[in-house]
Amino acid sequence: MFACVDVGTTRVKLNVYDEELNKLHFEAVKVPVVNGLQDAEQLYQAVRGLLDRSIQLGAKSAGLATYRASVLAWKDDGKPLTPIVTWMDTSAESVYHKIAPWIRLLGRIPPLDLIISPSSPLMRFLKLKELNGSMPEKRMEWSVDAYLAYRLTGRYISDATNACMTGIIDPRNLRPIDIVRSLLNLRFEMPDVVENSESIGTYNGLELNCIIADQQAASVGDGAVLPGVAKVTNGTGTFVDIPVGGFVRRGGLIPELLLRHAGTSYYGVEGYLPTTGLAVDRLLEMGVIRKYEDLDTEPYGDVFFMPALAGLVVPKAPHVRGSIHGLEMNSDARSIVTGFIDSIAFFVRMVLELSDERVELLRVSGGLSRSDQLCRRISESTGITLERKRDLEATSRGVALLQMLAKGKVSKDDIFKPKGNVLTGKGEMEKTGIEAVRSGVDIFSGGRTPALEERYQSWLKELEWLKSSKSYFRGR
Repeated sequence: MFACVDVGTTRVKLNVYDEELNKLHFEAVKVPVVNGLQDAEQLYQAVRGLLDRSIQLGAKSAGLATYRASVLAWKDDGKPLTPIVTWMDTSAESVYHKIAPWIRLLGRIPPLDLIISPSSPLMRFLKLKELNGSMPEKRMEWSVDAYLAYRLTGRYISDATNACMTGIIDPRNLRPIDIVRSLLNLRFEMPDVVENSESIGTYNGLELNCIIADQQAASVGDGAVLPGVAKVTNGTGTFVDIPVGGFVRRGGLIPELLLRHAGTSYYGVEGYLPTTGLAVDRLLEMGVIRKYEDLDTEPYGDVFFMPALAGLVVPKAPHVRGSIHGLEMNSDARSIVTGFIDSIAFFVRMVLELSDERVELLRVSGGLSRSDQLCRRISESTGITLERKRDLEATSRGVALLQMLAKGKVSKDDIFKPKGNVLTGKGEMEKTGIEAVRSGVDIFSGGRTPALEERYQSWLKELEWLKSSKSYFRGR
């Protein structure tokens, strides 16, 4: 059995699979985030408890997927020196403006513009100094994956996908970017960078055979590692990950390392819309909707709702938070829901267009993808066939597959080049190879309409106005 611990931003999930990828067990533990910060000890105890549970269930192998671009400091005995500064922290811009002006000026020049910016994870490293100004010289500072690996195995390591999201490791060669460390005076010890499908140690006799960033694990779980298939995760946020042939910069998207295996790097580009899932929670709390099923209403009205409660990353507009425009006398809850659904669908289309990559198939996962209307709208707006597996845990599925790869149960071609699960000429599903285990798949295939095209163009204009209207949001 393969235990998969998915360390999400606010919830840690355990899925246990057999060798046929049948799910045998699921449970979850909530670990709250308060003002962008999370208790590191509480997170570790949650992960440890779920691994203990998997041992009780008889698992012999386990793997970890962790949320990304979130950092903390800890002592060599594992005791945290700071809370985790998560990617949801909104203080990065104020930290950025404390940097020397000449360094900010350098950050406008490629490739430093990717890593010296208000939204960069580097700002969270600087935030650690504000949280604890008397940290000992002998300490570790890195992302969540390294902290958990250290607590569980005693090894100071970071997996390649997470390491390259810090802004300190170059995804092209996995080496430290020394100029960045020097400019920002980041003098802490660096972890060793490891691949995503290999043994990293043991925890109470349980082999740990995979460690990877959560969105990258979902790409593996949905067979979206090579060009042609892209994945959309609708969870805490909406993440669009598009495999490409090598390391590239395109359209203001985030270049990323999707996977490191057997000495080979697989690359993609990403655009993400933060907090879409959290926006639904707010709609529920405010009574705009009563249950998640209310998201499946028929489109109504022309309300614009940008559900980026922590600011926009693509395009770069951290001042734009939870904007609603176009409310009229006859607007109601359906109007707001329509604005919400359309913003996600249009965002997916925009990212695909910015990538300039030919995508023939979309695969979706994450809790929000349970909405038929959302999946239908994404397919209609992009004009691309969309698949949704009824088991939406693509991240855990990817962790299981990478463990199987490490143990020799599957080959890389089985999961990197899936042949099955595509529409045949008769409109039926053909399943071959490892894709045969992807049973229970819903298909959404819709074409663009003139009305939807007009609404998309209006959405782009609204987005451009928001991006250029920072003066209207001063003081927020």
